[in-house]
Amino acid sequence: MMDIHSNLEDLEVGWRLCKGHDDQKHALIEDLFAYISALSLKLSEAEVELRDKKDVIQLNRSRLEEVKTENQALKLEKESSQQSATARHVFASVVIDGDCMPFKDELLRQGLDGGKKTASLLKQAVENDLRSRASPDADVSPNLQVLVRVYANMKGLAKTYKDMDILPDVASLDEFVRGFNMGDALCDFVDAGNGKECSDEKVKATFRVHLADVHCHQILFGGTADNGYARLLGPCVEDETARGRITLIEGPPFANELADLKDRFRVVSFNDVFRTQKLLNLKRRVSFHITPPMTPSTGYASAVAKAAPPSSPGPSSLVRTTTSSTSPKTSTALAKGLGTTILRNKLGQRVDQSTHFSQSEFGNIKARKLCNSHHLLGACSFMDAYGECSHQHGDQLSPRQLQILRAVARQSPCPAGLGCNDPSCILGHRCARDGCALANCRFSVEMHNVDTRFVA
Repeated sequence: MMDIHSNLEDLEVGWRLCKGHDDQKHALIEDLFAYISALSLKLSEAEVELRDKKDVIQLNRSRLEEVKTENQALKLEKESSQQSATARHVFASVVIDGDCMPFKDELLRQGLDGGKKTASLLKQAVENDLRSRASPDADVSPNLQVLVRVYANMKGLAKTYKDMDILPDVASLDEFVRGFNMGDALCDFVDAGNGKECSDEKVKATFRVHLADVHCHQILFGGTADNGYARLLGPCVEDETARGRITLIEGPPFANELADLKDRFRVVSFNDVFRTQKLLNLKRRVSFHITPPMTPSTGYASAVAKAAPPSSPGPSSLVRTTTSSTSPKTSTALAKGLGTTILRNKLGQRVDQSTHFSQSEFGNIKARKLCNSHHLLGACSFMDAYGECSHQHGDQLSPRQLQILRAVARQSPCPAGLGCNDPSCILGHRCARDGCALANCRFSVEMHNVDTRFVA
């Protein structure tokens, strides 16, 4: 009987243990469900928050794209407006140095009508040139205006035309200029003043202003017969954008320093408008200061080298004089010294006779900075045009001094070379240095080793 009660108690204890385990298991399962429920709630909340954030991001992206689109549209509108404004005000600038780029004689002789005709011909030639160079898909703006500025020393130019019998009197040029200015509202022929560099400075200033102007489509430059403009054009050689906006107008032959640059620019000729030969007595025709020989080369380096100031003092550093430019004594010396006969050898080449002198004699004459034109020709175009000359006039030279001065003047080569037909030319027609190194000489190859034996 005792065993039955004992087993019952053991069973009850076992049951209670099992029941306790079941309670723990149920409690654990309930806790797990509660935990899962809590996690599910947090997950739902996170999903809602994430969805809201995605919506915000998408909205921001949409707004950003709208802003970008609006910004691009405004930018394009601004560029279009600027291009439209530029197209409405685009112009081509024609800048002419009238002292070294003279108009054709027959136009000048027509006076008022000739001036009007010249303005019309020049503008028409420029417009035709601009249209001819445009690519098929790049139309020239219908709003393109052609501005023409001609700067010249009117007083000196008028006298030169009269002295060359191109015009009957100095007042005739005024009629031509008046017609030129009346011919077109955008064509101006400006009297730059009677200073030697007045025209140059105005030409350079106008050139620089228009080159910096975004509205300026093209600059057509007419001053290529003056070496001084090599300094103006030299810096543009390596600037492809600037170089593409510059066209050189060829009239009289290119000056030596500009001849080295011309292949880097576009060159055009308006033969119906401009002379192809220089005027004989313009300021640049009688600049006889001696420049040391330079090594010829090609490209921009040559232009820079040639553009360097000469080692001899320039006109600005010399004593100025306002002495009369001519004298009977000088003219007499000229008649005795030069004569009217041009000596030539059997090949028909012009011969400069040799002059014998000591180095000290030559150095003394050269150092005095005498005016070659005044002493050798009896006239000075500087004095005639401006009333002053930067080289010495002074007293009459002795025959010996004139002979040596002629040798000094002959250190500058004549542009006409061995075929020169001007009896009064005082420039050199051959290199007089013995054993000259051709590569370092200003005289051309054919002007070396010239037969100096002249024939009757």
